[in-house]
Amino acid sequence: MECGTTCLAIIFKYYGYSDIRNFLSDKAEVNQAGTDLFTLSTLAEDFGFEASGYRMEYSSFTEVALPCIAHYDGNHFVVIYKTSPTHVWVADPAIGKYKLSREEFEAKWNGIVLVLEPTADLFKKNKHTEEVKRLKQAQKKLIKEFYVKTLLSSKKFLIRVVLATLLLQSLGLALPFFTQGIIDHVLANDNFKLLYAILIGMFLVFTTQIILSYSRNILLAQFKVVFERSFFSAFFEHFIRLKQSYFDRHKREDFINRFQENMKIRKAMNPGILEALIDTAFVLAYLCILFVYNVYLGLVTLGFIVLYTTLAFVFFPRLKNLESQIFSENVKTMGQFLDTLLGMQSVRLLGIEKVKFWQWKNQYTKNLNKVLETENAYIKLSTLLSGVFFISQATIYWLGAYFTFANQLSLGQYIAFITIYTILINSLRNVTNLGFIFTELTVSFNKVNDVLLQEAETHEKAVKPMPAQPSIHFKDVFFKYKSQSDQWILKGVNLDIPFGSQVGIVGRNGSGKSTLIKVLARLYDHYTGNITIGETPIAHVSMLEFRKKVGIIPQDVFLFDGTIRENILYGNPKATTEEIIEAAKMADLHDFVKTQYLGYNLKIGENGVKLSGGQQLKVAFARLFVANPDIIILDEASSALDIATEKKIMENIQTKFAGKTVISIAHRIHTLKSSDLIIVIDQGQVAETGNHDQLMESKGVYYDFTNTYLNF
Repeated sequence: MECGTTCLAIIFKYYGYSDIRNFLSDKAEVNQAGTDLFTLSTLAEDFGFEASGYRMEYSSFTEVALPCIAHYDGNHFVVIYKTSPTHVWVADPAIGKYKLSREEFEAKWNGIVLVLEPTADLFKKNKHTEEVKRLKQAQKKLIKEFYVKTLLSSKKFLIRVVLATLLLQSLGLALPFFTQGIIDHVLANDNFKLLYAILIGMFLVFTTQIILSYSRNILLAQFKVVFERSFFSAFFEHFIRLKQSYFDRHKREDFINRFQENMKIRKAMNPGILEALIDTAFVLAYLCILFVYNVYLGLVTLGFIVLYTTLAFVFFPRLKNLESQIFSENVKTMGQFLDTLLGMQSVRLLGIEKVKFWQWKNQYTKNLNKVLETENAYIKLSTLLSGVFFISQATIYWLGAYFTFANQLSLGQYIAFITIYTILINSLRNVTNLGFIFTELTVSFNKVNDVLLQEAETHEKAVKPMPAQPSIHFKDVFFKYKSQSDQWILKGVNLDIPFGSQVGIVGRNGSGKSTLIKVLARLYDHYTGNITIGETPIAHVSMLEFRKKVGIIPQDVFLFDGTIRENILYGNPKATTEEIIEAAKMADLHDFVKTQYLGYNLKIGENGVKLSGGQQLKVAFARLFVANPDIIILDEASSALDIATEKKIMENIQTKFAGKTVISIAHRIHTLKSSDLIIVIDQGQVAETGNHDQLMESKGVYYDFTNTYLNF
């Protein structure tokens, strides 16, 4: 989905710019269908590239600037960074870098490339550089004000856990010193009194370790609960306040996997991770102690540590890339599963169970292959590190014995050195394992940060109260869903809707009717022109108050998993039982509820699955009635109702909301005839306005529309 902007980010990084793939994805407004070369070229030019798209032969790669972006394997983009007469080197956002034969590449390449050549203005100040700067500042602020603040909210537990772990690690050094004392001073000198003293000391140390370990784990369990509640509550609170455009750009499976990434963060909340973090500092302490025992052995140990850590850091970028690919494959696999699950009725009716099964299985196989590739990479690194460990152990054992024979070490010092060395290596392995976990967690945190860095829907300027008896005014309003697109959905809309009007909106499919309603409902704010409520710009009105005063029934009604009562109460949580029943009667729902044993406490299932389409719509109308807003918007809301029921509910709406503004997108003539004002939308513009008789008399777009489209 984001392969195009990722390719752009790869090329930016090649020319020395920081990794801003999330920023580019947001600016390109990548949606579920991905992006296109026009959008990518526009973004590249904004940053100082000269962008040119070509359809060419393979031999022409020698004549264009590399790296470039190739349209590949259907609707996918890859970076071509090197070619030869027989091979091509590719950076694939979904897989990573790999080499293909010319034949393999040409089999999936359609000949289209986007060539990016740097100009003198490359990455100089432009309309995006300040935004990138603000993004980086926001990332730093996020660390300080979210992660650090969340940790510090549990600092009482955290400090105690860290202190307990430090003491445990320090007490771990007691064993080699006790061992040295027994060998050099007890056995060598037959000093049994000292042996008893050492045994008492060992007993006290080990008892302290057990008590500290128990206390530390109890504290850590408490810290986990406090931290997770604070962290995930803040995450979800921000998540539900994001702009609608963010949800439009992502699929369901993207959000599910982002929440699953949250669960992976729990891995950072266990004693082993904390010990490994502290081991990072203790490795240096252990190394200093080894140098005190013997400088030469200390240098050898240092050499193996450098080799050990170098191998680990060489592998970590590859492992991080593989973890990102696993995330991508997980999203696709979850998408196949959800697509089948949510469309199960259609799967049954079409008899395509085998088709959907093999689609899922093929994707799941790709997922497992990527997991296997990642596991193999981890195994290779673990094997190499184990090899270094065993070679270093054998070397230290041999050299230690040699220095002992040469009387440069006592036997007790030799045994103590070996013991401390073993502790050091185990600590180093813990640090490396921590690197493995952090490699995985980095991917998780990146996905979480992608949500946290998104702009929330509400703004500081939206603080003015909703005007009393608000009229609605559109002045020269233009809107398109993607700012990079050249296709305007609304084109210079001008409207004046007095408060208390009964307004009907009509137009052909795709004319912009529902988009007009969504902009009015403040689901999107990236329009040009002016929209005012009364005399107040709509963007300045408190979002919370606006949503309470404007009631909307969209085309696709959604009901929450719960009871009928709970779903109606979402319209007004303070509504009494009598008000709920009255609202249900007005929505023609009460008679159905009376036939149910549980009445209003009937569980309706996920999205009201236990109700018919008409019953679901009636619950939504009851929710509207109990909310009692000042402005009512109905977006083809009666489509699932028969004409008699629709007429009854619409009459109740006119009675209940008399003197208030009711805006209806309607295709039925009896609804439009009762409207004070009919707005005809055609190709994103207001083609005509007036009442039914006026528009029929003028014989314009509305007249043609009624004769062709409207359901009489």
